[in-house]
Amino acid sequence: MGISPDDEDLDIDQIERNYKTKISIYDPQRFIDDTPEYREAQRMRANIEQAYEYLTEAYRDLYGVEEPPETPKPKPQRNNIILKLALVMTTITTICLGVFLYFVHTSRNAEAPAQNSGDYARVLQELEQLRARTELPASQNSTAPDYADLVERVMPSIVLIRTDTGTGSGFFVSSTGDILTNWHVVRDAGFITVTPQNGQSLNASLKDYDARRDMALLTVNAPYPVKFLTISRTLPRQGEAVIAIGNPKGLSGTVSNGIVSAFRENNTWVQFTAPISPGSSGGALINLKGEVVGMPTKLRTDGQNLNFAIAPGILSSFFSSARDKKPRILPRASHENVRRDNPDGMIFVRKDESYEMYIAADYVEYDRATSQAAFVSVWFPTEKTNRQMKRDPNFKARQGKDFGPCILLYAVDFEDGTYLHLRTVNLYTDGTIARDYVRPQSGYKWERPSGNSRINDLMNALKNYLDRGI
Repeated sequence: MGISPDDEDLDIDQIERNYKTKISIYDPQRFIDDTPEYREAQRMRANIEQAYEYLTEAYRDLYGVEEPPETPKPKPQRNNIILKLALVMTTITTICLGVFLYFVHTSRNAEAPAQNSGDYARVLQELEQLRARTELPASQNSTAPDYADLVERVMPSIVLIRTDTGTGSGFFVSSTGDILTNWHVVRDAGFITVTPQNGQSLNASLKDYDARRDMALLTVNAPYPVKFLTISRTLPRQGEAVIAIGNPKGLSGTVSNGIVSAFRENNTWVQFTAPISPGSSGGALINLKGEVVGMPTKLRTDGQNLNFAIAPGILSSFFSSARDKKPRILPRASHENVRRDNPDGMIFVRKDESYEMYIAADYVEYDRATSQAAFVSVWFPTEKTNRQMKRDPNFKARQGKDFGPCILLYAVDFEDGTYLHLRTVNLYTDGTIARDYVRPQSGYKWERPSGNSRINDLMNALKNYLDRGI
């Protein structure tokens, strides 16, 4: 005879009532953000939620109670999501000031030699350390143990590509130093260097490229035979396990795992779920045999894990046609393209009579599940605007000082097309702060931009950046 819930004192409704009572006590919103009390409330709330899940699951298993059908979950409160993003971005903004000041100095003095390169490298190192401490929690996807030997075997073939326009990924396809990557990784570059996993940087030359298919073949004069990857002769199977290896955000040798989701456009694209980010472009999508089954090239931001790689047959065909060609001079980069893809990761947005505007690509935080993002934009005022700001009583400009970049922190919701202005930091040209305004939560106001406004251009530029090849 089976056990009935009525035979015991245990009651699922009572469990839920106890849960709601305890969870209300540990509501982080009752405390000031980022205080010990706030963090303790977050920790206790997470423990209670986990205990409730275990208890209700055990109750249903014990008594054979079917779990009620799931109701569609409402979209998370965007203030909660954006506040998490903004916490990271606001913290990062304060240490970014030195980096942005360096950008102002170099962009306005292009002919002058770089100064204080050691200080700049130190600032970047501190920034990455801060970013690691404040990174949003990632999903807890465990890597299967059998990936370890595979990763150890193929990792020496992966390279970090650096140019004067940014960073990307590539992989060796011959022992003599041929490297496959995406064309957009090296397009408009004045120089190319590649760094294998041993840390030795090598100058690279361009053998050939296919702009339509977004492929390029580079070569280096390696002082030793390099380990290279073999391109698969066939498409992977739908559902097959794969790993993606590249350098997202310049983080060398990053591995993620997933499966092959589908094939698109007459099998020219392999759709897969292994997470990728800007900087993964040109890396390798590898099956469990260690063969290349695709080259990650782009992703879609209007869904989760919608990532795409160039199919292996196309890679093989291009490599066969390009491998015997002699190194060629890089196509001359146009001034406009160099300006729009700045080596400091600044995406050009627009220039008008008041400001020249950029988005700091390295400091974009995007939540695919909610289509929400937080980002830093940098506005360089014109002389006209500088004069107006000096007359503005809100700034109280110090005598003899000129205004430099304005750093603005925004949150945006792409689903409904609204934005929230969270913070503005105005700098003098010497790097000191003229004004630092942080919008209080009570003043949050989600707005819809007008058609020709600067924020509308910023939102469009950010959306295009997230949608384009990575």
